[in-house]
Amino acid sequence: MNVNEQDFLRLAENSGTLCFLDIESTGLRGDYNSVLVVSIKPFGKKAYSLSVKQAGNDQKVVREAKEELETYDAWVTYYGKGFDIPMLNTRLLKWGQPPIEKRPHIDLYFTLKYNLLMARRSQAHHLRWLDTPQQKMDLSPELWNEILADTPKAMGTMTARCESDVKGLEGLYRKTKHLIREIRR
Repeated sequence: MNVNEQDFLRLAENSGTLCFLDIESTGLRGDYNSVLVVSIKPFGKKAYSLSVKQAGNDQKVVREAKEELETYDAWVTYYGKGFDIPMLNTRLLKWGQPPIEKRPHIDLYFTLKYNLLMARRSQAHHLRWLDTPQQKMDLSPELWNEILADTPKAMGTMTARCESDVKGLEGLYRKTKHLIREIRR
């Protein structure tokens, strides 16, 4: 049986097996950087987060994130195919763990890039332009630097940022899901 994309999304939403994912990390490369926070928001439910106690020590967080993500039938990210999932898989490899099992993965970055003609492609720009209730939380350069100097002090703000991203992602999904015409792993 073949199910079209919109029917699949409706089924995943109704069954509670669709989630929104975002991570925060110390940088953009998994060999030199590590994961700080992983936020997951089941469709229509409250976001929750996994976070490190100290930057660099992400073994437990990435393992738990893998276990959580594998309980969902589909994921929604914003540039998650280019960053979030590869970063998690890189860190899992570092700790001798297998990669996250693939799932249908809707990456709104690519959905919107190929369906809209926008001057900017950031999630923040799309959220502002579509006037979604949840906007992207901005962080100062000082806070990013503080993460490495005093991780526990900055983690509350980092977790709030990551959770605001998955809430915004759900808002963006709700406004643009009619554009989703292809779902790949």
